Amino acid sequence: MSSFTIIIIVVVIIVLIFIIITSITGKKSQKIEQEKRKKVVRDEIKNYIYLNENRKNIRIEYENVIARKGGDYKYRDVFDVVISLFEPKKNTLIDTRSYEIEGLTQKVDKKNYQTVWQVNSRTDLEETRRKISIATKQIKLTKEEKKAIKQEEKAAAIEERKKEREELKLIKKAQKNPSLDVGIDTEKLKKVDEVVKKTAVKFIPKRDK
Repeated sequence: MSSFTIIIIVVVIIVLIFIIITSITGKKSQKIEQEKRKKVVRDEIKNYIYLNENRKNIRIEYENVIARKGGDYKYRDVFDVVISLFEPKKNTLIDTRSYEIEGLTQKVDKKNYQTVWQVNSRTDLEETRRKISIATKQIKLTKEEKKAIKQEEKAAAIEERKKEREELKLIKKAQKNPSLDVGIDTEKLKKVDEVVKKTAVKFIPKRDK
C-alpha cells in the first residue's frame, strides 16, 4: 500500500469522525433547545390562565407539549399543548383542555433576535389529541387520509391569513379614526395592535424542531 493511499484513508477516517461528532453535538444542542422552548411554553400557559381566569392556586399537569411540523411550520414555532387543571389540596380534577401557542421571532438589531410567545386560542381537545397522535405516529394514516389532512390544514391556514388581513385593515381604520366603530371590541383591538407592533419588523430564522 502506497503512502498516498494511506494518507487518503487517514483523511477519510478523520472526516468521518468529524461528521459523526458534529452530528451527535448537533442533536444534543437541538434537544436542549427544544426543552428550553417547551419550558417557555409551559410557563406561558400558566401565566395565561392566571391572567385571564385569575387562577393562581392550581396545579397544572402537562399531558403533551408538541411542536407542529411540516411545510407550513418551517419558519414558525407553533405548539399544541394539552393540560389538566387540579385543585391542589384535594387533588381533584377541575378541567382538561388544549391550547395553541406560537412564538413570534422578531429582529432586535443586526445580530440579535427576540421571540415573543402568545397563546393564540383554546382548541378542541379531542381534535388536538388526534393531531398529536398523528404527529407522534401513534395513529397510522393512509395516503388518502394524509392528503386530506394536508388539504384541510392548507385551507385553514389560508382562511386564517385572510381573517388576519381583514382585522389589520379594520385596525388601520380605527387608528386613523378612533371614534369609528369597526366591529372589533376594544380589548381585542388593543391585543391585536400590540402583536402588530411587536412583529412589525420580523424575521423568523429556519430551525429544526
